[in-house]
Amino acid sequence: MVLLAYAGAQWLNGPISDRPADGDTNRLGLALHVDEAATADGWLFGRIPGVVLQDRWFRPGQSHWYDAVLGVVYASHFFVIPVTAIVLWVRRSALFRPWLLSVMWMSLIGVAGYILYPMSPPWLAFQLGAGPSIARISGIGWDFLHARWFGDLLGLGQAASNPVAAMPSLHAAAALLLAGFLWSATRWWVRSVLGLYVVSMALALVYTGEHYVIDVLAGWLTAAVALWITTRPRSAARPIHAAPTFLGTRRSRAGAEAARI
Repeated sequence: MVLLAYAGAQWLNGPISDRPADGDTNRLGLALHVDEAATADGWLFGRIPGVVLQDRWFRPGQSHWYDAVLGVVYASHFFVIPVTAIVLWVRRSALFRPWLLSVMWMSLIGVAGYILYPMSPPWLAFQLGAGPSIARISGIGWDFLHARWFGDLLGLGQAASNPVAAMPSLHAAAALLLAGFLWSATRWWVRSVLGLYVVSMALALVYTGEHYVIDVLAGWLTAAVALWITTRPRSAARPIHAAPTFLGTRRSRAGAEAARI
């Protein structure tokens, strides 16, 4: 179902995504948005954070350790959801279905955003001459790790993806979805790692030119809504206890400690 939704969004946005241009519309007649997100970031922070980060850290033709770290964080998005599903299936099978439902709702909300509000990411806005000077550098860290082949593979995947699927950021959404879903079922140090993952993913997305901060915030809201839909009590008589999350119901302290991963 999720794959069909992605395919449908790709088809609907085809007239824009094939050769993006400012003012183009998708098959529903909805126009590509190019400069609104940059304006929002500038209004929120005074300067556009992506520009500030690249001015300070990015050096064309060079790759540093932080490029590698943030590149790995960015690429982890493509593995986190299936790996989490496998781990839950093996260790906590009762949480497997709620996790898939959370991912499904997150994806469907995100795809709806891509269709109703097609928007260019920072790197594309710059290429179209309608955005600030921000390069797409999510793959340069693999040179530092002597794994350029993976960076090339990542680039091929990016070239085949929908370039106007920027609002909301599902990279940011998936990171928060993972943290929120596992929060009450994990020990304090795992929570610290999950929190760090959410923040580092946001930093990676903004620094590498993949997203504006406003996209990240929209992605976090998407994850929160998906968790709320999945974990909200359906009736007073039958509350849902299956999916542990910061938006879910509380269990007894002894039971929660016994169930922690």
